[in-house]
Amino acid sequence: TDSYAPPEVIAEFDVAAHAAGANCRVEWYPGTEHGFVFPGRPQYDKPAAERHWLRLHDLFRNALQ
Repeated sequence: TDSYAPPEVIAEFDVAAHAAGANCRVEWYPGTEHGFVFPGRPQYDKPAAERHWLRLHDLFRNALQ
């Protein structure tokens, strides 16, 4: 759930990114809200946050090596 980027906007971004040839993936975290990765926020969702940080670190490792 993210009022800043509703599903329609994310879908448009995904289509545009792939059309531009970007190597990317949109990953959804059902049941979470904007800011879910930060422990100090009420939206914090530990299992989803841990998956997010793992995926992000994998992205950086793969892209920057």
